[in-house]
Amino acid sequence: MNRRMRGFTLVELSLVLLALGLILPGAVIFWQLSERHRVTTVQMDAQRQSRDAVVGFLHSHYRLPCPAADTQGVEDCAATRQVGMLPWRTLDLPRPEAGALRYGVYRAPAGAGAAAAPLDQDLAVARDRMNPLRVRTPDPIPLNANAPNPNAPPTPTAAAGLLGITQSGNDVAVLNAACNAANAPPCPLGVDNAVNLIDVCLALHTASDSLVAPAGRLATQVGASRRTAAFVIAAPGMLDADGNGQAFDGANATASNTDPTFEAPGRAVTTTYDDIVMAASHTELFAELHCGAVLSAVSHAHFNVATGALVLERAMYDYRDQLYIAVVLAGGDVASAAAGVASAVAGSLDAAKEMVSAVADTTMSAGARAFQIALAAVGIGLAVASDVAAGYAVVDAALSLAEATEVHNDFAARTTAMTELARSVNVNALVADAIGH
Repeated sequence: MNRRMRGFTLVELSLVLLALGLILPGAVIFWQLSERHRVTTVQMDAQRQSRDAVVGFLHSHYRLPCPAADTQGVEDCAATRQVGMLPWRTLDLPRPEAGALRYGVYRAPAGAGAAAAPLDQDLAVARDRMNPLRVRTPDPIPLNANAPNPNAPPTPTAAAGLLGITQSGNDVAVLNAACNAANAPPCPLGVDNAVNLIDVCLALHTASDSLVAPAGRLATQVGASRRTAAFVIAAPGMLDADGNGQAFDGANATASNTDPTFEAPGRAVTTTYDDIVMAASHTELFAELHCGAVLSAVSHAHFNVATGALVLERAMYDYRDQLYIAVVLAGGDVASAAAGVASAVAGSLDAAKEMVSAVADTTMSAGARAFQIALAAVGIGLAVASDVAAGYAVVDAALSLAEATEVHNDFAARTTAMTELARSVNVNALVADAIGH
């Protein structure tokens, strides 16, 4: 055979095969790692966009979206569904790969009615949960008559600050005049405009009380504990790592409405687990929405102002009643002064009688008792002075009565204005809540 036509020798072929044996496994491993990195990057990017879309949905709808029943991406809120696929169409996400993500939302509904609304923790329902605390004010409005007020402001009690709303269900006339602070008749739940992020904040606040998730509520499995989560978005990774025949591994594959438990976001990737979990806790969302300062102000500002107005109102009515007592006492002084005038007149008549008696005694005694005339004259002078003093007392008492009456009436007008202010504080808070402020 010609040397030029000769092929590989066995040694050369062995060297080539050895080189390929060394290179190909490395190439496969490199491809797997790069492909896993690519898939992970795509899925994490889809998760981040999905999370932003979920939070945006929360801002615009005042609730979290319900899970989708399938990969078509339309939310399904039936039967308080907690776990499903990400509702990417409902969220207007432009990437269908988001439909491969699993999604869970925290749902813990309370009963119907205004009394149960503050306890509602169903984050997939827009509900008017946060209503201003009301302070009882006089009804009917106290009238400033010439007697102690029968409609005095009530003493603050536990029943004075009620959670509830005064709404007619009409956007134009948001308040129902038939509803009062005692919620009688029962005030209907109000208009859609009354629901806002403050209601979401209240639900996040009450639901965050439990670090360990209640049974049947959305959670992530952190060690041996189930930690509450507001919502969870899980990506399946590249492989069926645990060989369960599903794209998702571990608890991410078994999470359901009856047991809505996902794996922890921090679980490391292993040979049996390659999913990626993104979860937002109630506390995290509470901080992200800046709920702390807002909820604190809304919960206490109106109540504190209304309570201050009520306390001032009560104080003013107490002062008003004291001024009324002053009017009554001034009237008594007028009557007493009139009695003093009558007494002074009687004294003058008695002094005149004594003068007549003194003159008679002096005449009968041939002047021996003339000193009695001088004493009688002094008595007449004192009686006249008493008459003058009594007359002055009458005038002074009348002036005091007029002044006390004027002060009382002027102050009474201000107490009525204070009542109007106290009632206005309550009404303004209710109207602001009803129109969504």
